[in-house]
Amino acid sequence: MAQRKWLYGGAALLVAVIIWAIATVPKDPEQTDEASGKRIMSYADNTLSEERDGRTVWKMTAEKVNVDIDTNDTGMVKIDGTFYSDDGRILTLKADEGCMDSKTRDIVLTGTIEATTSDGARLRAKEVKWTAADGSLSAEGDAELIRDGIRATGDRIVSTDQFQKFSVIGNAHIEKGGEK
Repeated sequence: MAQRKWLYGGAALLVAVIIWAIATVPKDPEQTDEASGKRIMSYADNTLSEERDGRTVWKMTAEKVNVDIDTNDTGMVKIDGTFYSDDGRILTLKADEGCMDSKTRDIVLTGTIEATTSDGARLRAKEVKWTAADGSLSAEGDAELIRDGIRATGDRIVSTDQFQKFSVIGNAHIEKGGEK
């Protein structure tokens, strides 16, 4: 009789543990593409661009584009970009990563950035920022611009005309006559 009580008691305990395990299973989280909880839509080989007054200002083609569904902010990976000036000159660049703020339309490109202009200037930096409000491009982080026999380096190089005219800010150094 004592064995039966132990057997029934063990069976009751096993049933209680199974019911507890089933009742306490956590709910599946809402599906997101990032651990941060952001809801993201991803696209492969997508192109973003901006136009003003019927003229293309810039165009970015990325191997991967991620758009935050809630904010419309955009992240990009492996970017080929082109900026078009009013006078017809073009600046082309490659960047590892980038993001665009959907409200300001500002773009920040990061990684190893190499850029050239259609008139022969070369630009190198760790980060390039496009500020839509004033139409300026700034190269930041070991920025270097080589153009017309001039090599300019500094913390930041800024231009509103694809580096035809530019300002060097912070640790500015300009060499004339040769490229390094």
